[in-house]
Amino acid sequence: MRRLPLNELKIDKSFVMGMVRDASDAVIVRSTIELAHNTGLVVAEGVEDEATLERLRTHGCDIVQGFYLSRPMAADQVQAWMDGPVPKRAHEPAGLRRVV
Repeated sequence: MRRLPLNELKIDKSFVMGMVRDASDAVIVRSTIELAHNTGLVVAEGVEDEATLERLRTHGCDIVQGFYLSRPMAADQVQAWMDGPVPKRAHEPAGLRRVV
């Protein structure tokens, strides 16, 4: 795997979305994060609730994406979202690192 031309390792949302209630999904996610930390950068997709975000934080996940953080938006809206203040709302926690 370390010889492949990878820039990131993305964890499929089917595992991420199930990790809070399914122990085997949690093991896959945690193991993938550990593997990615040794080889590059990890992205977890499918973060749709606070419990999942917090679990990923405890596992040291680098980057997350999902509806909990933002719904899809048009390309011309991204810059304003990136430049704007991070709202103090439950779905976008303070200290969120935005990565595009």
